[in-house]
Amino acid sequence: MNSQSRLIVTLAMSLSCLFGQAEDVAYIRYFKNDHNFLSNLAMLSTNRRGKSHLAVSYNEKNIPLKIERYSQNGKLEKRELLKYNENGQLIERGEYNDQGKYFRLTVFGDSEPWGKEFRTWRYPVNEPLTFTDQRSHFTLGDGEHVSKILFETIDGQKYGQIELDYDYLGSLGEERWRELPSGRVIRRFKYKFDVMAEVVQIWEFGHNGQMISNVAINQAPADELYKVPPPRTHNTLDEIEIIAREIEENRILIPHAGVIPKTFWDELIIVNGDRLMIDFVELTESGVQFRLESEEDILTIPIHRVRSLTSRKGDVIYPKPIRTP
Repeated sequence: MNSQSRLIVTLAMSLSCLFGQAEDVAYIRYFKNDHNFLSNLAMLSTNRRGKSHLAVSYNEKNIPLKIERYSQNGKLEKRELLKYNENGQLIERGEYNDQGKYFRLTVFGDSEPWGKEFRTWRYPVNEPLTFTDQRSHFTLGDGEHVSKILFETIDGQKYGQIELDYDYLGSLGEERWRELPSGRVIRRFKYKFDVMAEVVQIWEFGHNGQMISNVAINQAPADELYKVPPPRTHNTLDEIEIIAREIEENRILIPHAGVIPKTFWDELIIVNGDRLMIDFVELTESGVQFRLESEEDILTIPIHRVRSLTSRKGDVIYPKPIRTP
């Protein structure tokens, strides 16, 4: 089991808008739409009244830092934060809520750790796909936990995604890696947290559902967790090194196969009352995309034929719950 992927989830689950790293806003310009923004065709501030528009905040170097999208009646509909590297290249673009937490985040570049780990597992060295300037799209439904990561090439080809499920305490329960466009699960992890013993048990499964590894690790002791005591302003978790060493040294090993957690299917109920146990892939404008057990193809059922869709952990996927950004 590669330790990097297991460690990054701790970082990803704590993603929030890094306003402290953004430079101060020097001025604001207004644009009619995205096309005009990219073409640098600004509009007068007086002309925006009664029209949908973009309000873009710039720093003193004329670099856009924040994009706010307004409707015709002046309602703020969407907020985006832009982040750059030291060379001025855009590396992150995220949509955030009133609390300053991301619920959608796009990370640009082939050095993004989740994408690198997925490609290392899935593709050979001579893979013809080009991943330069690829994009990783993170979805954080509650602003705290990453629920999905979608990987896409620069030309828009979606080649994989990772789905993350959590229990009622917010602990990671299952992680599924899907190959796209087939939707086939190619790697899966099951997690079991023993709060009292401070032990995390991890099962890893491969392409055909066979178990690859079963290991348990101690959670890092509190007095060893941070090299720099909180509060800290950067976005690096010092416990990564501690946990990585824990995995490499195999301080706690499981000498037997253990009890493998039962895998539950997602539940789809059609309007006529029929109930299907499926492997849910995605909810699109065309309908619900899913796979059946022992089937390779992705099937689609129109949304008007769906009464409800419930995930394997009991969350309602459709009808969509009302979310307040």
